[in-house]
Amino acid sequence: MNEETTQSVNEQDAQTTTPAGDVDYEALYHKEKKYSQSLRSRAQDAEGKNEKLSLASEEARQSKLIAEGKKDDLIAELSEKTKAMESRLTAIDKAEAKKKATYLESIPEDERPLYENMNIEQLEHFVNKQNKSEVSNPTEVVQGRNAKAYTLDDFNKLPRKDKQGNYTDLLKQYEKSSTTKVKAN
Repeated sequence: MNEETTQSVNEQDAQTTTPAGDVDYEALYHKEKKYSQSLRSRAQDAEGKNEKLSLASEEARQSKLIAEGKKDDLIAELSEKTKAMESRLTAIDKAEAKKKATYLESIPEDERPLYENMNIEQLEHFVNKQNKSEVSNPTEVVQGRNAKAYTLDDFNKLPRKDKQGNYTDLLKQYEKSSTTKVKAN
């Protein structure tokens, strides 16, 4: 029996193969994607069936209680659930109203009536979009400048030596920020 196991091990070593040179990774990707989608749809179907079965089970339990003459118990249970859901709903409504008020405060007062009827998601999207668009580039790039700013006329009045020094400073600045580090002559 020991010989059989060593023989099968040797056969297994001989059977290992390496993949052929041309592997179609795109086809493998699409195959895996399709398989993943089928698993996801199966899971969603199972969740849907589970929900339907639990609803049917609850309805059967309620009809059994009614048949047994325990309507009062069922009514008390349902009214308790209703009260719990109502308290939860009021808490959610308060939180949404607070959030909506916060978003509306970020909008100018004269434009608020235009946006009061939006739901929370639309208002949040609008406010976030508005806040992102307010960010702009500065009118002047300050990085690398000297303390003195020149107008074109002032710059033209400068001596040639100062103009060349300014140009040299600019070239040095660009050379430092360049990714290719190519020197300008």
